[in-house]
Amino acid sequence: MYALFTLLAGACQSAMGSLNRMLTDYVGMFGMSLVVHAVGGILLILYMKLFVHEKLKISGMPWYLYSAGFFGIFLVVTSSYCIGVLGVSVVTCLSVTGQLVISAVIDHFGWFGVPRIPFNLKRLPCFALILAGLIIITLS
Repeated sequence: MYALFTLLAGACQSAMGSLNRMLTDYVGMFGMSLVVHAVGGILLILYMKLFVHEKLKISGMPWYLYSAGFFGIFLVVTSSYCIGVLGVSVVTCLSVTGQLVISAVIDHFGWFGVPRIPFNLKRLPCFALILAGLIIITLS
């Protein structure tokens, strides 16, 4: 079930990037990001009020956890901008490659409270295949 949700999330990310790029033509790059985050925030508030009945608590967290918002805005703005130049396939491949590399680093060092999973040389062929796929998609 989690794998299916993750696949759907990936599909939504590519569709969202394309729609965001179109939205940029109407409201500009930062206006698009504002619209995306405002609509998302409103929908989450409605969902929480109607189904979860959970109060939103944003105090008492370490200050650096708010940086997740920066990463969200950065992801939306940069991917939407780059889709207009590089296309959805190349942006998605580059994005996934970046995610895989940093996730291996995060796992290796156990950053952000995740269990430490040291990098294993058996993973190198997988990374080489991903790099080869990225090169092929980018050059085609």
